[in-house]
Parts: sequence; C-alpha cells; structure tokens
Amino acid sequence: MEPVRFAIVSPARWGRLLLDAARETPMLSFAGVASGTRSNADAVAHDYGGRVYPSYEALLADPTIEAILLPTPHHLHYPQAMAAFAAGKHVFVEKPIAVTIAEAETMQQESERRGLVLAVDHPGRRTGGARLAKRLIDEGRLGAIVSAVAIHGAPLEPRSNEDWKFSAEVVPGGPLDQLGPHYADLMHYLLGPIRNVSSYVRDDVTPFSAPDAAIASFRFASGVIGVYVTHQVAGYVSSLTIFGVAGALRIERFGQELFWQDRTPTQAAQAGEGGWRPIPVAGPAPSTTALTEALDEFARCIRTGARAEVGAAEGIAALRVMRAALDSAQIGRVIELAVEQ
Repeated sequence: MEPVRFAIVSPARWGRLLLDAARETPMLSFAGVASGTRSNADAVAHDYGGRVYPSYEALLADPTIEAILLPTPHHLHYPQAMAAFAAGKHVFVEKPIAVTIAEAETMQQESERRGLVLAVDHPGRRTGGARLAKRLIDEGRLGAIVSAVAIHGAPLEPRSNEDWKFSAEVVPGGPLDQLGPHYADLMHYLLGPIRNVSSYVRDDVTPFSAPDAAIASFRFASGVIGVYVTHQVAGYVSSLTIFGVAGALRIERFGQELFWQDRTPTQAAQAGEGGWRPIPVAGPAPSTTALTEALDEFARCIRTGARAEVGAAEGIAALRVMRAALDSAQIGRVIELAVEQ
C-alpha cells in the first residue's frame, strides 16, 4: 500500500513523539508542518523533513496532504478537525477528542458523512501489558472481578499565568481532562462501559481556575465497582489495580509493568506469604511503539476503509465519563450514563 502523506500542527514534546513513532511505520510519509511559532516549524522541518506551511489554512489547501495529526490544545481540536474534514483530510487527534460532548459528536458525524477516518490517540490500551491484562481477564484468570482502583497524577507546572492548561474555560476538568481520558479508555477496554459516576473535585490548591485534583467512583455495567484518583499538583503516579476473587492484577504506567497477586488468606499474607509478583511483558510501550501501532493502524484504515480501534465512539465514551465526573462534583449527585446493551 502507498504510504499516507501526512502533516502535523504545532508539535511540541508529544507531537515530536508522534513524529518519532511515525518514522517507524512504512505506512506514513511526513510531508509538512504548520505552527503558530515559525521557529518551531523550522526546527521540526530540520529534524524530520517536510515543508513548512505559513499557516494551517495553507497546509489544508495542499491537495497532496491526505491526513492531519493534531497534538494541539484541547479547545483547538474541534475547529481544527472540522476544517480538516472540510478540506477532505483524515484526522488523528490527541485526547480528549474535544472539550464538549457536542463538539465531539459533531466531529464524528462530519467525518462519517465525508467518509474520512477520525482516530483518537489513546495508546494506553495498545501496550503489551494492557493486551496481556485483557487476555488474562477474558480467560477468567482473576475469577469474578469485584473492583478496580486507578491512581493517575503528575505535577503540571504553568508556563505563565495565561497557560491554557490551567484555565477552567479551556480545560474545565483539570486533570479529569488532561489525564482522565486515558484511564477512562483503558478501564472501558478492560472492564466494559461505566454506568454510574459520583465524584468530588478540589480546586483550592493553586490560584488557577481549573481543578487541581479529583476523585471519582464508578459502577460498571457489569456490576464491578471502581475508583479513579487524579491530580496535577503532586508526584507522578500511574497505576490500575483490578481485584478478582482468584487474584489481583496491577498495571503500572499503562502496561510498562504488570504484577500478579494470588488470593492469599489474611493470616498468611500477614506472615509475608503471597505478595506481588512481576509478570513478564512484551510488546508495545506507551510513548513509543504503542504510538507507532496507533499511527500505522490510522494509515491502514485510510487505505482500506477499516474502522480504527480507537475512533470517535471510543473518544466520546472516555470524554463522557470524565464530563460526568465533573458534573457529579458540581451538582452533588450520582450521574447515570446511558450504556448500549
């Protein structure tokens, strides 16, 4: 298959990781970059090749560009994706898919109406550890699953008082937007859809308007109960532990490490028996080869008409859970989500 010619918009650290990953698949050919900062565009063109476009509009006007990568601020996903669709371009967009559910659904409708691929970057489910965890769950190794606990946080430093990442207008959920969609998608992948959400948000740690931390409790459609704790003001942590009647599985850093614990009687555990044992993990890693897999699939969907594993529907599902968490904190009650049977 002929490689897909793609361009990228305003790549910073994560955008460069996408370009590194794209280099590793023959299905993609980097053609150019547009950025609000010319020096950034020049540096990307120097390091990765491709041409520099003077504007996003000029990039979209190039008929040789087939697809656009959007590692851009959340509030730009919707207008930039819609402009790309209008120009007949396929879109690979960072999480969250958009700021609002309405925007995300409009993006989905427009891409489908025009027969264009819309893929959302949720690489957490693509790692070797996540794939192995899914297989162990599906094989019944954990027995009946009872509960799940996810903890995800990272210190986020503002670049200025106007940094968009700390604005409630642009990032209304704070870490629920910055981090939450990753685990919402991973938990959906492993445990199925979430039906009920109840949460609390804390916004008094920093002087910025976006929330600083949040905790959400879930009831999955399967009956499993879970909790998600997130922050953007303290130390880094990324872990999901799934408890079943036959044992527990802990997934660290989206599958970079995997640990198993047998069901151990209390007295034996207190005596030092049982404990966590590492499980060897092979396959894609979160910020490298999992990205290559996602981008390779994106290009193959463009060429074959296949559906992306993480498309608009999955992006919307993850966003819907995090918006429900924010809504629950604001109105003080449980939010029930519609779940397709």
